[in-house]
Amino acid sequence: MENMTLREKESVTEETSEITKKFCADCKTTKTPLWRGGPSGPKSLCNACGIRYRKRRILSRATERKREKHRQHSRVSTTKTSDTEPANGGAGKDLNPSLKMRLVILGRDLLLQTSFVKKQRCQRKRKLGEEELAAVSLMALSCGSVSA
Repeated sequence: MENMTLREKESVTEETSEITKKFCADCKTTKTPLWRGGPSGPKSLCNACGIRYRKRRILSRATERKREKHRQHSRVSTTKTSDTEPANGGAGKDLNPSLKMRLVILGRDLLLQTSFVKKQRCQRKRKLGEEELAAVSLMALSCGSVSA
């Protein structure tokens, strides 16, 4: 390398930089403010692709957890019963028909109450944080719906 001219040295460094130049495994870009980890290993994705990859991974984990919860819940709630044997194991054979009717009504009311409580939980409004309140106020001022 000592006997090489300046031009030869530059061409050699350009060739080696092209070979070793880092690029995104997804979009093949070479310039990014931050290299992120991905399926190909650490620092294999550009910033944008790394963020997208992480979001997809988080969402897929969350949906898998929901599916698993649903599977467990359905396994517990669904029991296989034969046509000859009642679901309660024959425990209500000697119950009075009026008592049976009251128990059925009570069970229906209980189911309605639990579904109503679940709906209330879903519809419950959450309180806005300080930054969110400031953002809403700023939007209201910029729209002209509120005057200062």
